[in-house]
Amino acid sequence: MFERDIEVELKKWQDSPIRKVLVLRGARQVGKTSVVRKFGGDNFRQVVEVNLENKEHQQIFAGVLSVADFVQRAEVQLGKELVDGESLLFVDEIQESQEMLELLRFFVEERPKLHVVVAGSLLEAKMAGKWSVPVGRVEYMYLYPLTFFEYLRVVGQEKWREYLSKLQLGQKMTGEVAIQRLFRDYMLVGGMPEVVESYVKNKNMLLVQEIQSRLQTSYIDDIAKYASSAERKYLELVIVTAPKLAGELFKYENMGESGYRGREMREAVEILEKIMLLRQVKSVNSVELPLLPKEKRAKKMIYLDTGMVNYINKVQSELMGGKYRGKVMEQVVGQILIASSLREKRELYYWARDRDQGSAEVDFVLLQGEKVVAMEVKLGETRVMKSMFSMLESGGNKIVPVRVGWDALKMEKYKYRKQEYEILSLPFYLLDRWEELVG
Repeated sequence: MFERDIEVELKKWQDSPIRKVLVLRGARQVGKTSVVRKFGGDNFRQVVEVNLENKEHQQIFAGVLSVADFVQRAEVQLGKELVDGESLLFVDEIQESQEMLELLRFFVEERPKLHVVVAGSLLEAKMAGKWSVPVGRVEYMYLYPLTFFEYLRVVGQEKWREYLSKLQLGQKMTGEVAIQRLFRDYMLVGGMPEVVESYVKNKNMLLVQEIQSRLQTSYIDDIAKYASSAERKYLELVIVTAPKLAGELFKYENMGESGYRGREMREAVEILEKIMLLRQVKSVNSVELPLLPKEKRAKKMIYLDTGMVNYINKVQSELMGGKYRGKVMEQVVGQILIASSLREKRELYYWARDRDQGSAEVDFVLLQGEKVVAMEVKLGETRVMKSMFSMLESGGNKIVPVRVGWDALKMEKYKYRKQEYEILSLPFYLLDRWEELVG
């Protein structure tokens, strides 16, 4: 088991005097179970693990009536005593038991000193309409595929990670060619833990692709666990189509040249967004707070993992060539931006001028406090950013402009229509630090 950045947040949760039951959310196979086991082993005397997909565990806890009843069954049937402050109770695949879900609200009241983590990849899809979140009784964390900095640690490039973590504006970068090559490797391998682990062990891209293929198939197979028979064809189509649309705009109507109506496709996309296989990036046309998305405009697709996107599109050998490279760079930027928020779901948008005002589009927009951060993804040496300047003209000093590309970390000066602007040049390989560097 390798180290994940979320372990720092888990330690804060463990030590918090206002700790609640923790719900760990994330798509299947992003490493939720492994990270909880590792964290528990490192910080508690024992981990008491219950997996509600396990038939034996389902039988043990069927019809559980109370916290005391649950604890008694766990101690008698599993042979482990639940000791406040010393034991970590981990309930995995909790969506398989509505009784356990409803019991969560009472742990805070009856066993506040017992550390409880629950996880469930299909939770929101499977329990839609059957379970209301016990407000004030649980808190959330989110786990995603590995970011580039996490990848560097796992593949034995910790010195590079340390160097990049300390690099400051104005400091000359050394070894740019080497770090760019590592970032391209990251895009090919992706951040799915099993894939990265195989790559580190075998250095064999054919084995990597085998695992990526199996993961994609497993997501299709999972549909039967949470969808009605009428929904399945729409969900399967979205899972197959979404990686091909990654990094570009799409509409629900006739998605994937399917001929299906917009309503069915919208519902399918929203279900897969709930189980965190994809993210829809919605459009905004104003920088006034709060940001209000234009629901009827096209959305931008960000799929779970860039490595899987490249595998499904069969473009590993041409990753940085042709039109594809633009969309795959937007995919990886979106993926890392989403993964940079572990405590709450990161809201991510793109900016587009209203149609009657002409054509202008900025790739990503997100909030940092009361500031609106605008990111334009640029490849090569291009400095043409008319869309960014249009947005800056509309929003003034509320906007922090960022150009994401291969160039070094620095502040750049631009002049447009007699107005001067300073824009942060943020290299792809420093995206993990975007909040710090923008701030």
